[in-house]
Amino acid sequence: MSRRSGTGRWAPCAAVLALALLPPVQPTAAAAGSGEPAGRLQAADFAVFGFSQSEVDEEDPQVYELVPDVTIRAIGKWSTSGDEAADYDFTQIRRYHARGIAFMGSGAASVIFPHDFASPEIFDDMSTRDAENNPVPHDEFGFPTPARRGNIFNPRYRDYLLGWAKIQIDGGVDGINLDEVNAGFSGGQKYGFNGNEGFDDHALADFNRYLLAKYPAHTAADWRSRFGMTDDNLPRADVPADDLGRNFNYRDYLRSNGWHLDPLNSGNPMAAEWGRVTANRMYADDHSFTASYLRRYWKEMVDELRGYARRTGRRHLLVSSNGLLPYVDFNSVGMYPWNPDEQTPDFRGADYVPVVDGHLDGARSLQANYRYLKEKNREIAGDVPVAVFIDWPSDMMTDYQNLPVAEKRDYWQIFGAEAYANGLFPSFHLKDTVGGPTAEQAGMLDFFRAYAGFYRAHRALFRDNDHGPQGVRVGVAGVAVSLLVQRGTGNRTLHLVNHNYDRGIVPQTGVGVRVDLPSCPRRITLVSPDFAGSRAPAWSCRHGRLSVTVDRLDHYGVLALG
Repeated sequence: MSRRSGTGRWAPCAAVLALALLPPVQPTAAAAGSGEPAGRLQAADFAVFGFSQSEVDEEDPQVYELVPDVTIRAIGKWSTSGDEAADYDFTQIRRYHARGIAFMGSGAASVIFPHDFASPEIFDDMSTRDAENNPVPHDEFGFPTPARRGNIFNPRYRDYLLGWAKIQIDGGVDGINLDEVNAGFSGGQKYGFNGNEGFDDHALADFNRYLLAKYPAHTAADWRSRFGMTDDNLPRADVPADDLGRNFNYRDYLRSNGWHLDPLNSGNPMAAEWGRVTANRMYADDHSFTASYLRRYWKEMVDELRGYARRTGRRHLLVSSNGLLPYVDFNSVGMYPWNPDEQTPDFRGADYVPVVDGHLDGARSLQANYRYLKEKNREIAGDVPVAVFIDWPSDMMTDYQNLPVAEKRDYWQIFGAEAYANGLFPSFHLKDTVGGPTAEQAGMLDFFRAYAGFYRAHRALFRDNDHGPQGVRVGVAGVAVSLLVQRGTGNRTLHLVNHNYDRGIVPQTGVGVRVDLPSCPRRITLVSPDFAGSRAPAWSCRHGRLSVTVDRLDHYGVLALG
């Protein structure tokens, strides 16, 4: 998500045993002290993700204290600054690389301002349109100057977007994170977010191409009977798709049927063909027009940016986006209210920062939510990492920032750990751009530095994992357990997250875990961020039926099956 900051800047709107005991693997992002990336960056190598976002000319020294493998978007073009190379401070990239940290540039892919363009006419041309062909305002952003959504179907807008992204590539970023790629279809506050947006000439021409490709044998009678079209407004293969005077004009169709203010109305037989765009999602099973062409243009942009980095710097560019999108090196998923995934009765979606009376509800589990995101990511993007972060400004960020510092730490020790336990990566929150307290100001930086050290030291346990098919049984209530299987090695880990909580963790003793495996392990080691070193739990196994007893479980424990 992206929202306005308090300063008027744009802000977007987290064998196994042998591997576990090896020395920490250093990030491949850079050779220490060299100031340059070393070799091809691989997002699959990352185990510690940080979230610290600054304007294009700002820097956050907290990153050098945490030393993550990557910050998912270190700087970003969220406002009228970032169109020119002089707007940026690229010197900090060398400081990132000297500490082995990958540097992600970023920006909002669908927010524009009059200042961005040479004339009002160009601004209008770049803007999204409603079904009456008028630019759609987005005054809900609250800017003193008009803000709109950029039209991703317009090739001139895509060139503009790629232009400032290439400035960041020229400056030396290791990757680009593009936020709100498909956000130009909501209709905004003016239309109550009913989807009345994206109906410009470029989109209508593409819609004609889509319809003619999908229904190549349709006759005039077929178009009339299927969609209620009229003889003077039918798709025609013998007329250029962008000749909206002689070919099908979807805006005219909507207007003639009274749907021009509510194009996705259930009475519109073409609404399903057009599709309903879900912000920050490109579902693999959605083959509607908007989904199909958004994927096409997104892939073209990704390919162009990667090709540009290869041509100009002979290097691989990491690409990410807010949400679940294809063709990326990793996805970074903002956790915020009203996300349509896992819809709940109140339509708020998953609650990633559960609180009760202003205090952390550590008794809740996010395992089902995290597993959903992991599976959807696999369907959409393949086996690429997923980092999750608390997005803002939102109730979730407010609730997190209002927690007592001890409960903030518990949040990461329970729900951050539960992300790792289900094959995702939490992005440790250092800094946003809306004036919230930084991690240092909140008394969290020292904790993050120490806590992230566990995942850095045991990174081999947390990379390239999928959920194991075997069911796992745990003998203590309030403990979430998951089995992960590592791609390539087949190594297995059992993860236990304690949700026995009453304004503080309630440690559990004698936690029994049982699972049927294809074969028995040779050894088992327990590691945890709650204690130093490793332990050897009591266990037995016969014909693959494994039983393990963990003497004490505080927040989180990982059983490495060697």
